[in-house]
Amino acid sequence: MLLRIVAAAVIVGSALALTGCQGTTSAAPTPVQSTDLTSSDGGFDQHAVVGVVLLHAAATPGTSSGGVSLSDRFHDDLTAAGFTPDVRVAGAADPASDQRTAMRALVKAGAKAILVEAADPASLSGEVQVAHDAGVVIVALGDPLPTSGTGGDGVSADYRVQGMDSDAATVARATAVVESLQRGEKPADG
Repeated sequence: MLLRIVAAAVIVGSALALTGCQGTTSAAPTPVQSTDLTSSDGGFDQHAVVGVVLLHAAATPGTSSGGVSLSDRFHDDLTAAGFTPDVRVAGAADPASDQRTAMRALVKAGAKAILVEAADPASLSGEVQVAHDAGVVIVALGDPLPTSGTGGDGVSADYRVQGMDSDAATVARATAVVESLQRGEKPADG
């Protein structure tokens, strides 16, 4: 009888040990350092993935673009700054859904920061929460993302880069924010 109990305990213990060795099935990023314990605010590798989620119009050069699309400008400037950009442009048919999908994919891809020009800011609160839970810093481009939830910062962007008079100025300011975050510094409000 005692031998059976010992044998059962060994089997259960072995099963638990093997279960603990399996690891996760998703590629969640390592959270970045948080200094205020309510959100993520930087301190990541120089060559980190930086996600950019833009509206459909960003794929076409605008009047203030100098002939370069906003998506290309973000890709080029972030690359020049030493980051690995992953720029995603929402389709025209359902941009809010495309942006939610893009944000989830960027979190899974290990992005350390995501810059978002939201089609429907309120529709992104779930994705912002998932990003925060994974330690990803969210930077709103233009319109602020809504604040909701209780305590801390709730669900909102960590930082915001307000629209500038040109695409080049907006991208330069956004890149400077990411560089500050990469160094673990709190960027100045934009």
